[in-house]
Amino acid sequence: MSQPLARYLAGEKPVVVYAKAAAVFTDLHLSPSHPEEIQTFVAHLVPLAGRADALIILGDLFDAYLGREDFLHPVFDHLRAAIRFLHDRGCPTYLVRGNRDVLLSANDGKHLGFVVVDSILLQIPHGSRVLLTHGDAFCLADLPYQRLRRILRFPGLRTFLRGLPLRLRRRIARRLRGYSVQEVARKPLDSLALTLSQVAETMLEVEAEFAVIGHLHAFARHDLGSGRTLLVLPAWDLGTAARMVPEMLDETI
Repeated sequence: MSQPLARYLAGEKPVVVYAKAAAVFTDLHLSPSHPEEIQTFVAHLVPLAGRADALIILGDLFDAYLGREDFLHPVFDHLRAAIRFLHDRGCPTYLVRGNRDVLLSANDGKHLGFVVVDSILLQIPHGSRVLLTHGDAFCLADLPYQRLRRILRFPGLRTFLRGLPLRLRRRIARRLRGYSVQEVARKPLDSLALTLSQVAETMLEVEAEFAVIGHLHAFARHDLGSGRTLLVLPAWDLGTAARMVPEMLDETI
């Protein structure tokens, strides 16, 4: 008997970005409690000036984003400065909402220096169309997570949660993280797997030849047929520089 699947919730329409060379990171899980990781990430950003014309972070930049206060923490000063530095040199930053930074609003992005989106359709001049998103929306066999994801992406609730006192937001985040760790530890692997048919359908709708996601923290390549390819990027670690599009796509051919 086939496993029941949750209803697909795509979020906002993909934002079209034109770029010859886009730098991509995913699943950084940065936290003020690990300032050395933030500084290492900044060191990877500065050399992108003049090399990349877009910086795309595929979700979970933060270990937990609870509101604007988080990114204004002094430990993020150099990261904010690096984002401004790149923007001033023609490399805007796009942050895709992940499960850890679902509370990010468009206004937060304007204040913090990046564009907040749910997904991106990257158009490479004279080249491919690439769909970039976090990837959790495609894990449709994980019914409890998809229920929680649907709740947390309800606009009214996000506005309400952002208005709560910071101490209460932190308490809620700790409970959700604790629940998440326990659930992942006991879930069968097939419940965490991607629903590849939904990936293929979404790519068809936006006429993308490639899709690039994160979320699963391990590299994978899937041939979806009809000339379409899905790449799953591993989570960032201290030694991982940006992955560049289109070079990343060329390596899969």
